Amino acid sequence: MKKNIFKRVLAGLSIVAVMGCLTGCNNKIKVEYQYDAAQYVTLGEYKGLEVNIDRTEVENELIEKKIKEDIESYTEYTEVKREAKEEDRVTVTFTGSIGGMTIEGFSGEDSTYVLGKDTFLIDGFIDALYGMKSGDKKVVTLTVPETFTENTDYAGKRIVYDLSVTKVEQVNVPMMTDGFVKETFGINTVAEYKETLRKNLSSKVDEEVAAIKKEKVLLKLQENATINGYPEEFLAKKKEEFESSIKVYALMLNLSNDEYCQKNFGFSFDEYVKKAVAQDAIIQLVAKQEQLYVTEYEYKDKLEPFALAQGYTSKEAFVEKYGKNEIVKNMLFEKAQNFVIDSAVVK
Repeated sequence: MKKNIFKRVLAGLSIVAVMGCLTGCNNKIKVEYQYDAAQYVTLGEYKGLEVNIDRTEVENELIEKKIKEDIESYTEYTEVKREAKEEDRVTVTFTGSIGGMTIEGFSGEDSTYVLGKDTFLIDGFIDALYGMKSGDKKVVTLTVPETFTENTDYAGKRIVYDLSVTKVEQVNVPMMTDGFVKETFGINTVAEYKETLRKNLSSKVDEEVAAIKKEKVLLKLQENATINGYPEEFLAKKKEEFESSIKVYALMLNLSNDEYCQKNFGFSFDEYVKKAVAQDAIIQLVAKQEQLYVTEYEYKDKLEPFALAQGYTSKEAFVEKYGKNEIVKNMLFEKAQNFVIDSAVVK
């Protein structure tokens, strides 16, 4: 008799524990914001936004890109004894000296560059390779960019390069003919090859269309809103973050942050930061307007994939780096963005 009572008591406690866990896990997480978006932005229309996307154009561009990749993968280079010219591949060993001292980071051995295609950190380096042939040596004096920040001591300094060309190769690009596709891919004609690409790229086209839709919808979302100002503290923080992240890509192309943003986005670095901050405020207002939220259960469920997407193999390290509030805010913003994008109409 006592055992049965004891079992019932345990069962009751288990039910209470489970119900308590379910209730706790479904609690809405309160997000703390660094600023009140309503002070800086007036939300415009954000539901059912219409955007135009030409799927056929996207499909054709991806097919042409894949054809170009296939051709490049079967492109060969043949060594020649003449002087290097456009499209040639040049193998060169070089040392860079500043103030008479050889700088290891500015030197290289048997490095290859395709003239007219590849770039180099120092302006004029690639230009110096034109007209050189195997066995030629040359000394050129160039200037380290003012934007060089890996070691600011070298920024703007004169650098002397000793160049020694070991090989010049001529490009041999295959012609896209019926014979080429049959021999290379086992497909009878170029037309059949393109049709095969069309089928194989179907899911990729869907992904590209979805990406274009997202970009256009978020752009229209911002165009519909009225920007009344910017939260200065948050703006300064974002500017610092973007300066570090964009600089990595800008330096690869020997560009300043401003030049990189102009080239890739069509506006200055400062404008880029302001648009990012405005978008943050707009999405914050959409989340509040639609009364969106993230529960404890959602947070725990999404935390690991969220961490992986940001390059973290440990969710604990991810939380330690950014904090729970910032992570939940980003989960909520993703939900708000998806709400706007899912309601949009593609024409």
